[in-house]
Amino acid sequence: MKNRILVGVKDPDTSRAAVLWAAERAASRQLGLSLVHIVDEGIRRAGSSDLLEATGSAVERVLATSAELARSVASGIDISTDSVEGNPLTELVSRSADVDMVVVGSDPATSGATRHGTRGFRIAAASTTPVAVIPELDRRGRAGIVVGVDGSESSRHAFAFAADEAERLGEELIAVYAWPNPVVYGYDLAFPVDYVEDLTETGHEAISRAVEWVSADHPTLDVRRVVSQGDPVTVINGEAAGASLTVVGSHGRGAVARFLLGSVSHGVLARLAAPTVIAR
Repeated sequence: MKNRILVGVKDPDTSRAAVLWAAERAASRQLGLSLVHIVDEGIRRAGSSDLLEATGSAVERVLATSAELARSVASGIDISTDSVEGNPLTELVSRSADVDMVVVGSDPATSGATRHGTRGFRIAAASTTPVAVIPELDRRGRAGIVVGVDGSESSRHAFAFAADEAERLGEELIAVYAWPNPVVYGYDLAFPVDYVEDLTETGHEAISRAVEWVSADHPTLDVRRVVSQGDPVTVINGEAAGASLTVVGSHGRGAVARFLLGSVSHGVLARLAAPTVIAR
């Protein structure tokens, strides 16, 4: 079932942006689209046949509405729908091995100024394929692919994914390297000029290595470099405020860490400024 994008459909409202984004990407890359709704196991345990019947009808409507929405922007792609009982995290992570990407919507914000990607935290950490978390926002007028760079293997994969997207969309790649100053409580410290210059040089070198790594596949890549002192999440989201896409890496490793995101990717998802991909 590779060559498909999987969308976790919650309901037509919270999943609308995710379905549209995934359908457009599937069409541009000639991929199939799979829409899945995971039904809470507790509904069956309630033991009510009327509730089961009503749930089944509601799920059919949700999937039909989502499929119609997808066809409105990508009429030529293969679209399948499915529903399954279980835990959304378990089911989406299990199915991630058989698709090219998992796409989910963002959680409702608790304030008008912030969009939360918490629904995607554990899915992004445990998935074996890239995970896109798509907030409800107006994508008109947005441009540029923002990617976080820190010199790690994880960020190299993110950079490669972002370079592909920049080329596909014909947009500028905005490579961001940022570092926070160490916090020393009780002291107001001015860090030496050499310290800032060294870290600035390190940032430019990290971006240069990333560009060199993808140069064979993207020889004409248009890259704007942002090397800045400051909280990486704040700097990345600042650049992403008007961008088409943000891409960051996941640092999950091993049996336990596999279910955790790095602090930057977690922070970016907690304060979504743009459609965001956690790359693998």
